[in-house]
Amino acid sequence: MKTACVVRYGAFGDAVMVTPVLRKLKEDGYHVTMNMTPRAKSVLRNNPYIDKYLIQEDNEIPNEELGDYWKNLSENYDKFINLSGSVEGGLLKVEGKPAFRWEHEVRHEKCNKNYYDEQFRVAGFPEITGRNGELFFSSLEHKLAKAFIKKSRKAKQFVVMWSLAGSSFHKNYPYTQLVCDWLLREYNDIVVITVGDALSVMLEWEHPRVKCRSDKWSIRQAMLMTKYVDLVVGSETGILNASGCYDTPKIVLLSHSSEENLTKYWKNCTNLHAGEDTPCYPCHQLHYSLESCPLHDKLKTPLCMANLKFEIVKNEIERHYKEWKNGC
Repeated sequence: MKTACVVRYGAFGDAVMVTPVLRKLKEDGYHVTMNMTPRAKSVLRNNPYIDKYLIQEDNEIPNEELGDYWKNLSENYDKFINLSGSVEGGLLKVEGKPAFRWEHEVRHEKCNKNYYDEQFRVAGFPEITGRNGELFFSSLEHKLAKAFIKKSRKAKQFVVMWSLAGSSFHKNYPYTQLVCDWLLREYNDIVVITVGDALSVMLEWEHPRVKCRSDKWSIRQAMLMTKYVDLVVGSETGILNASGCYDTPKIVLLSHSSEENLTKYWKNCTNLHAGEDTPCYPCHQLHYSLESCPLHDKLKTPLCMANLKFEIVKNEIERHYKEWKNGC
């Protein structure tokens, strides 16, 4: 049997983006090995297009030795695909590298390409475009998700899942609680589920119809629940990448990516982003320091999030709610 190895290190959302390539390789008759970090394994578990997991701890191999490691690894396979850096570095310029300082117009011209299409191009399939990610869960995982949502379904409540923060500081919307408090005050049949990591707990707040699940749900639980809620809201996080696998309505608060980059092929997706008062959007950059990112004078948070008006996000969620209400 032909053998293929796919290398992809990165965050949760990166693991989702690689899944269409895995399906293609399996369809072409390859035995597929996935070289990834434990973080990605939690996302890709149960994927029927992966035959073998080659797990690599973060920083297990020093960066300066990765080239030799990949060269030696590639000799064991008929097809070797290295997708690490296909988005970060390729379409999102990394702070500290010369391309990070390109003029905005130059970055936009070179980087405004779809992340999912780019996976196929780097993998050697440039003719394939328009694919979305896919996730696979056990029957028990589905059963538990349905059990959680059952109470809200019986009560005929509109369930919003809000992904509070992502891997970068510009993936945190500063008006989240303001938006949710207004909606919860206006409509007594809206429920909000907040999700995120341990740090996201600091962004949660108490309310009878807010279910705080940051650092309580695993990434798999949160990703699967995007299939069963009525609306998913959040910035460019792994949770929103998971929602892109399903038809669930979703509102994405864009920061360093454009619609072309991230959400072009997602179904039932509304893209919201800062307006012309934020000329740095979309920056196509990976920021590691606040100094490299334009900040709001008063809030001291990234302009791309602070300049996305509260009313715009609130109105869009309200529109989805009213559509759901009319369909009940």
